[in-house]
Amino acid sequence: MSFSDPARYDRFMGRWSRCLAPQFIRFSGIGDGQRVLDVGCGTGSLARALLATGKEVRVDGVDPVEAFVEYARHAASNDERAVFRASPAETLPYDDKTFDAALALLVLQELADPVQAVREMARVTREGGRIAACQWDFVDGMPMLSLFWRAAEMVAPAKVAARRAKTPSRRVNGPGDLAEVWRQAGLADVATTILEIPMRFCSFEDYWRPFRAGATPTTDFAETINSETEGKLERTLRGLITDIEPDGSFVLRAQAWAVAGCARHARASAA
Repeated sequence: MSFSDPARYDRFMGRWSRCLAPQFIRFSGIGDGQRVLDVGCGTGSLARALLATGKEVRVDGVDPVEAFVEYARHAASNDERAVFRASPAETLPYDDKTFDAALALLVLQELADPVQAVREMARVTREGGRIAACQWDFVDGMPMLSLFWRAAEMVAPAKVAARRAKTPSRRVNGPGDLAEVWRQAGLADVATTILEIPMRFCSFEDYWRPFRAGATPTTDFAETINSETEGKLERTLRGLITDIEPDGSFVLRAQAWAVAGCARHARASAA
């Protein structure tokens, strides 16, 4: 099955990327008049947030999946300040020192070689420019997903164990790991922080419906298990959600780890 449908992905996780992006931009310290690279732009959440800051910024967004590039371009209403193109993060199609800053919102965990990607981000950024990224805290800070996996383990423990055995462990598991990636990439003045947002759902259906959309391997797994258990997964998950308001709404708090550093380039030796 293909998981390159940006509209479905946007309904599942993109709306939370939009909530997180303004905090990430503030942490990154983007200044007025800067040209910013959005690495792994996906549906364009970060690019649109940058354009909405009121600062006179220009944004170049890259993503390896052409469908997401087209979606991001359309979502930005073809704003002339934003340009999107297909490219992997590990081999960026730009000259050295092209940008004032390079950012990566919620994509680092998907990269096969995050250190190489950060080195590329630094290469295309001017001396002293900011290189920043953030990713969800999948360990303790994403109840939207941890509740789902708890319910799945209750109704189909063997299938969950088999799936996890086939899934590579995450290479970055905390702010300290992020900082180490930045140092390995040769960045200076490395700093980390934790960003937090409320995920507000107007109903259980608002929470559950995107899990059935087939946007990612996780949602495909959810739909399969729910079908095989004749809806038991959905019923179990519904019972795990607490603190529901009288109107059926509820809030799950989520957090992400963020890291930033400054690009530095080798200086030519004196003759």
